[in-house]
Amino acid sequence: MLEDQVASLLQKYLGNYVRGLNKEALKISVWKGNVELTNMQLKPEALNALKLPVKVKAGFLGSVKLKVPWSRLGQDPVLVYLDRIFLLAEPATQVEGHSEDVVQEAKRSRVREMEMKLLEKAQQLKLEMNKSWLGSLISTIIGNLKLSISNIHIRYEDLESNPGHPFAAGVTLEKLSAVTIDDNGKETFVTGGALDRLQKSVELDRLALYWDSDSIPWHLDKPWEDLLPSEWFQVFRFGTKDGKPADCLMKKHNYILQPVSGNAKYIKMRQNEFADSSEQKAVVNLDDMTLCLSKDGYRDVLKLADNFAAFNQRLKYAHYRPNVSVKSDPRSWWKYAYKVVTDQTKKAS
Repeated sequence: MLEDQVASLLQKYLGNYVRGLNKEALKISVWKGNVELTNMQLKPEALNALKLPVKVKAGFLGSVKLKVPWSRLGQDPVLVYLDRIFLLAEPATQVEGHSEDVVQEAKRSRVREMEMKLLEKAQQLKLEMNKSWLGSLISTIIGNLKLSISNIHIRYEDLESNPGHPFAAGVTLEKLSAVTIDDNGKETFVTGGALDRLQKSVELDRLALYWDSDSIPWHLDKPWEDLLPSEWFQVFRFGTKDGKPADCLMKKHNYILQPVSGNAKYIKMRQNEFADSSEQKAVVNLDDMTLCLSKDGYRDVLKLADNFAAFNQRLKYAHYRPNVSVKSDPRSWWKYAYKVVTDQTKKAS
């Protein structure tokens, strides 16, 4: 029963981001106590939850390891390791024209889907977490989860926000680890009432944020999907050269935040037995850090904000937008402009 639950959770959450997960294979791996998924491609819609006009151009998840101590479940922590999370994003600001009926029906469909999901979650929580043995065990497992994430590089390349001045921005992190601790800061395993006051220690190693102005986008002669795992690592460490993964750093990054390490302590306290909400606190300690944004970088940020704002404006009137080019039917586009201006005038008055 519990193996099915773990496999379903992996399928549900990982399945939203990576391609080709096999639920039956997951069940077998979970039952054995060790799950190891390697060399997976990220889906184009992996960033949809951000609600931003960006999409995944290429993405790679090198390794997911899950170790479940079935013989001592509820006494030893479940270990989760993620390694080599590489993601390359680009703008997705093109708005296609749709009829009003299509747009409204799509909205209604999304609302119905969200309502059904919320209802299912509420029912599932009532059944599984109603002070049952299973619910208590799941809470213990989640509360004592031991997490390690390494080699993260998320990069955004933009050719359109500031024409003639392409730029790239990225976040890199060498390692993040999180464990459950006691009041003395030592790693521990908590059960029962101790879960009402959960403490986590988080270690950060070399977190950095860069913004490279007038930076040529990475280019490969072959499809990203055909890259070998070693080539993914090479590209996201050094970039590309002449359509191939580079073997040394082609250009130094302009850091907004220089690589910095540190630690954090996170505390979650449930106020009482019947409360749905809980009080959460976090204390973060970082090494000496420097924040710096160049003049060109500041220019790019403003252009990016303008581009996103223009996209949101176009999205509002997508149901008026013609499905033909301006050249083939200029009259339709004049009508579109008139309707948009009329709507804006009505709202302003």
